[in-house]
Amino acid sequence: MACTRLAALLLLGAIAACSPAPPALKKTGTLPTGATIVVKVARGNISAYAPERGQPSSLYTIEGYGPYAVRDTGVRTQGRRITIWTAGFGTDILVRGSKGAVLDLYAARGNINVADFDGIVNAQTRQGDIKMLLPQYGNARAGTGNVSVIFASTSWPGTLHFSADKGDVEIYVNETAAARVHLHALHGTVFTDFPLKGSASGTSETIDGTINGGAKRGIDVFVRDGSIRLLQLKPQV
Repeated sequence: MACTRLAALLLLGAIAACSPAPPALKKTGTLPTGATIVVKVARGNISAYAPERGQPSSLYTIEGYGPYAVRDTGVRTQGRRITIWTAGFGTDILVRGSKGAVLDLYAARGNINVADFDGIVNAQTRQGDIKMLLPQYGNARAGTGNVSVIFASTSWPGTLHFSADKGDVEIYVNETAAARVHLHALHGTVFTDFPLKGSASGTSETIDGTINGGAKRGIDVFVRDGSIRLLQLKPQV
């Protein structure tokens, strides 16, 4: 039976979302389509998922894990926007975002993991890895850390940006997506299994071109020190 790499990895992400310990902090509510959830964690990891099976798609959940989660975490609601932040005692935040929402995630010192969230995700770390498995699409930037993104959408507005100052970036793109592509490693290597040709100059490598005839949308990937891999997401047996 054929399946996609995305579906298999999303299943793993859903399993990983289950925590054996109850959260020290938990808040729930509903949000309309197009709302924004902002998470800023000073020290700790961020996990983001869809609502649990059987829950309304408009439901959001915020959970805080750690001995100081209650006093470390702040939550503010302003209309269609919710902001969650931590002060730096070492709290992990789990968010289950409502369908169609936008997630803006920032971890100063920690990792970001996103799976099966049906919305748009913008993720950034200063020190930490980013892993995203998205039915739609998003952007990701790591300071020191690796970026791994799989997104299924074939249509998005403008240009998606992925980067790492010190780390590797691996992006899986739907094999049928049409887009302009710019890949540049200042000190490192670039590889793609799309039919594109690159160039090298000193320690840098670059690939510029279009996939599937190109379009107004684009994909821009940059690393300062590390490697880039742009790979096709396609059915596998």
